[in-house]
Amino acid sequence: MSPWDILALEPTGDQLAIRRAYARRLKVTNPEDDPDGFQALRQAYEQALLHARRQVPDESVAAAETAEAPPHAVDGTSEVPAGPMPAEVPPPEPTVDEAVVRHVALCNRLGDLLSTQSPAEPAALKDALAAVLASPALIHIDVQNRTEDWLARLLLSTAPRSDVLVPVASAHFRWDAAKAHTQTPLLAAVQKRGRDLAFLAKLGGRDHAYAAAYRLLQAPPSRYSPRLRLSLPDLAKDVRSLMTLIRNDYPSLRANFDTNVLAAWEAYLAAEPVSAGLAWLLLATPLFLAAYVYLQVNLSPEDLAAAWPVGFLLIPPLLAAAGLVYRLGVRMPARWLRRRWARDAGPAVRLGWAPLSLALIPLALALPPSVGIPVTAAAATLALWWAGLFQMVYANDTSRQAVRILLANSIPLVFWLFWIGSLLPAAQVPAFAVAVAGALLATSIGAGLLTRWWYGEIEQPRRRRILAGLALAALLTMGLLFAADTAPGLLPWAVAAVTLVQILERVPSLALSGEAAKRRYYAVWGTGVALRVAHTMASAVDTRDVLLIGGLVLMASVLGMIAYQLKRPQAA
Repeated sequence: MSPWDILALEPTGDQLAIRRAYARRLKVTNPEDDPDGFQALRQAYEQALLHARRQVPDESVAAAETAEAPPHAVDGTSEVPAGPMPAEVPPPEPTVDEAVVRHVALCNRLGDLLSTQSPAEPAALKDALAAVLASPALIHIDVQNRTEDWLARLLLSTAPRSDVLVPVASAHFRWDAAKAHTQTPLLAAVQKRGRDLAFLAKLGGRDHAYAAAYRLLQAPPSRYSPRLRLSLPDLAKDVRSLMTLIRNDYPSLRANFDTNVLAAWEAYLAAEPVSAGLAWLLLATPLFLAAYVYLQVNLSPEDLAAAWPVGFLLIPPLLAAAGLVYRLGVRMPARWLRRRWARDAGPAVRLGWAPLSLALIPLALALPPSVGIPVTAAAATLALWWAGLFQMVYANDTSRQAVRILLANSIPLVFWLFWIGSLLPAAQVPAFAVAVAGALLATSIGAGLLTRWWYGEIEQPRRRRILAGLALAALLTMGLLFAADTAPGLLPWAVAAVTLVQILERVPSLALSGEAAKRRYYAVWGTGVALRVAHTMASAVDTRDVLLIGGLVLMASVLGMIAYQLKRPQAA
């Protein structure tokens, strides 16, 4: 390996660049832990310097060496010129001790400017930093290393006053260009601070999506401000998103905001203000209701029948009522749970809605139709409320991508159920439809909780055993489908079994790779299209064939997903 590879540097005659590369590598090469590596690094450094000096002598080093040693005559004796030094000859360079003392004084001046009670002007800070970086003492490796570490700590500890200095120091020491394996945690933190400041500069522009939210965070909120309550898009929602983004991805930027202002905004947002859309609906509801009542009173039944549907006037009031129910029935209880029931709820409480929603499907078939509809509707509502409530408390990110994927995974099942719905007893269809809709929506709304539980709380060996049990359930369901083909009484239970297996496999299916998921859905949809074409063009496939073939295809897709994961332990 060449010296340049060891130094992680391109061949160069710049001795200062060689010293900086050596200093960076020295920080991650401990002589006690890796003596051979340290010896190789030192030899590479000396060889690179020798190569550079043969090409272009380093004038600063030559001047320092000339100043440190007296000139010699040709015969080896010291030659001390008599009389005063000529005016055109520059004064000698300071000794090493003098250069270090001056360097320490320059560093102290920069530290004082950043630590004073009244902030210094940016120009004065830049001049002080420029003086430190131009100090002759930095040609010595030890001084440069200590200065680099001291400056990194100073920039981090005095933020945001030191923000104007971060780009200058990063460019000088090449912190931004350093790779991860050559960085210490301290320098990585400074590099992260530089990226955070770049994001803050974008927020100050007019084109950023959170520009308005950033301007609002410069002052505490006005609780009764119409601008916050009625602006579309919802400014309070944007402020909440920006604060969450800063807290999770740019934590160092909290130092750039007034702590009292941030506390005021957190208190304002914690009070669950009415969203702008709901506020407009509440304001417009009296107008729509008045128009509806006016038309009902002043128009004859014939005129009402001839006019456009007056019932559309009730849509905004119904949406406003639904928004209030959601706010009072979900958001406010979630806020209460955050205070009373912090994060100590066990899996049974956090995920109890999932088995409840699955139990609705066999319950809808077992109960008499007169009782099944209200019972399944009430239980489905409870499961949806439960799932949404704990999703907000324990998974505030809402895992929107997981929700979309789970809903997409439900599409083949929904089409299959819609197609074979006519085979089910007519009296059981309403309750069964409510139960299936409740189970699908509940498991989609609580997608964040389910994925965290499956991939975060269940160990891999146990997941593999559960997947094996799900494969057995899919095989038994396939047998039940064949039995239902000759025993009509088993048909509703076969449909329920297919539905349950399909719902249970949706979260594990998130581990499929993109290519595997594509192949799976191409096969499912290709079979569905073939059945549809055969049924339409040749009348060769009836609904009972769709029941059997479609159910078998759905179960085969489940078995394929399980086989894929069992063969790839990292996916399970």
